[in-house]
Amino acid sequence: MSHLGVMQDINKCALVTASSKGLGKSIAYKFAMNDYDVILHGRDEPKIKETKDEIELDSALYRNRNIDIKYVLGDLRLDDVIENLYDVSKGQISVLVNNAAIPCYGLPLDEMSDDQMWDSLETNLVAPIKLTRKIYPLLKEQGYGSIININSIVGKEPKKFRSVHSATKWGLKGFSKSLRIEAEEHNVKVINVYPTQIKTVKEHTFGLEPHDVAEHIYNEHITGDFKSELIIDGRPEEFRAWV
Repeated sequence: MSHLGVMQDINKCALVTASSKGLGKSIAYKFAMNDYDVILHGRDEPKIKETKDEIELDSALYRNRNIDIKYVLGDLRLDDVIENLYDVSKGQISVLVNNAAIPCYGLPLDEMSDDQMWDSLETNLVAPIKLTRKIYPLLKEQGYGSIININSIVGKEPKKFRSVHSATKWGLKGFSKSLRIEAEEHNVKVINVYPTQIKTVKEHTFGLEPHDVAEHIYNEHITGDFKSELIIDGRPEEFRAWV
């Protein structure tokens, strides 16, 4: 199959995990403002309804279009939540954004509990693999789409007190790079995104703005090639060390 230089979706619908707030919300908003229907996901129903209402209002106000917005509640570590996301995606999805993750605990390895270790592995690595395994055949069958995995600069740079967190991010990178070899044959992009710190909580006094990161991600989906490695580094030059 010949590849399109610019992505031209027939179905225009983006599923964004962990999209009731933060970067996920900004990504969902960006796609909606470009006339994509959106499937939101989160665990806080009042928050996700608030996000849904905000996107619907702004799409009608600024785009003069009623965006179809659905949402699925639940923990991605649960199989029934994966199934619910699959069911609501059938017949319409063109973009999967694996954004959900838990932050690094910042602990020495020997001070991490089993629960902390498994929470990191299951949320940051196993869950996006399982969701991708369900959604990928839908994109493959229609012959276009993007799988966008939100990684971290930690997926490029080894850092102290991040051994398990790094394992999840390097694992996600390996999964993505291997999947893209087969996905390219079906005109499906697999895009890895490696941002530095994003100002998603009030404690972050510096970092990338979520809407700027969302802009980069959307543009990569539209115009990027089939080997997309999107590094978004907002640090001063002296702090950049990725290899």
